Amino acid sequence: MKYRHFNKIFFIIFFIFSSEYSPGITPEYILTAGNAVQTGSNSLEFDIIMIHTNSSVSQFEYAGGQYFFDFNLNINNGGALIYSIIDSDLPLQLQPRNPVVFVTGGEMQLRLSLNIFPAPGQGYFISDQLPGTRIARMKLMTNSESFDVQYFSLRWRNGPVNPFTKIYSFENSQITEVTNSAFHYIDSLTNPLPVELTSFSSAVSGNKVTLNWTTINEMNNAGYEIQRKDNSEEAYKKISFVKGAGNSSEIKNYSYSDLKLQPGKYLYRLKQLDYNGNFEYYDLENETVIFGPLDNELKQNYPNPFNPQTKIDYQLSSESVVIIKIFDILGKEVTVLVNEYKSPGYYTVLFDGSNLPGGVYYYFIKAGSFIDSKRMIIIK
Repeated sequence: MKYRHFNKIFFIIFFIFSSEYSPGITPEYILTAGNAVQTGSNSLEFDIIMIHTNSSVSQFEYAGGQYFFDFNLNINNGGALIYSIIDSDLPLQLQPRNPVVFVTGGEMQLRLSLNIFPAPGQGYFISDQLPGTRIARMKLMTNSESFDVQYFSLRWRNGPVNPFTKIYSFENSQITEVTNSAFHYIDSLTNPLPVELTSFSSAVSGNKVTLNWTTINEMNNAGYEIQRKDNSEEAYKKISFVKGAGNSSEIKNYSYSDLKLQPGKYLYRLKQLDYNGNFEYYDLENETVIFGPLDNELKQNYPNPFNPQTKIDYQLSSESVVIIKIFDILGKEVTVLVNEYKSPGYYTVLFDGSNLPGGVYYYFIKAGSFIDSKRMIIIK
């Protein structure tokens, strides 16, 4: 009786243990292409990741796989495309191999070949914990200067027309195809990748506005188009571009100065662009105001000395007729740069000394009761 009782206990324990990992149940999985990061204007990386989803009733001893994609035919922007596998969680003998890119049937295709099948017991157990097992990290490059400004549009080739993606596992020591295309996904390969902006502010000094912004995370960030409009304009206009950090998880501080603005109210925004041309707007919340000058002033020309051109800045606190003249060192009038009515504001006038000999000259301003002059030098 004791022997029979022991057999019953052993049978129950064996049944419980064996039911946890029944060799007769096909393993299930999720296969994802994702974690895309654009590492340059002409290079992109992404992962092929697999996770075991029914590990409570099966083991997934990976025996091999072949991975096939379609994607945007024009992404190479006229250049040649090159693929490489740059990382994998799998041992070398189980990694997919021989990446090939070519055009067929009006589609660009990527093919990763099946390596040789291992012997039973020499497979790799696919993880059932996030993020899963990285089958491969792929790198795509074009020898053109940049990708075409279009979506990558990566898609799994899941049949029924060959070639298509197939996954194999060991079941009862036999290599078995376990492909289930219903669980093949694409993640974050056709959408703009995020830039996390933590601040965006402005500071005014005279007729200069300085924009400052900070990010704590950037992915796929080509840069920022600076846009501005005043109260009289209906649409924003691009005034400059500041290059982004590409990919970064560090704090990045940016600055841009908008110079020589006339008195008025201005609105600013950033147009953040990724390398594929996707974009997002960030508006400066406050309106920026440039006030008119409190005093009349004639500034030193720049550059100085110069050859052959220089700029002369001046500002008016009230409306008046403005006269600006150039004199040589002997006091002879050389030219009249300005002789017209001006409203209050900030001004710049260009002086070209191409037809004058090198030497010392003076420029003179008269605006109402305001009179001033400064010295400049032409180098020949």
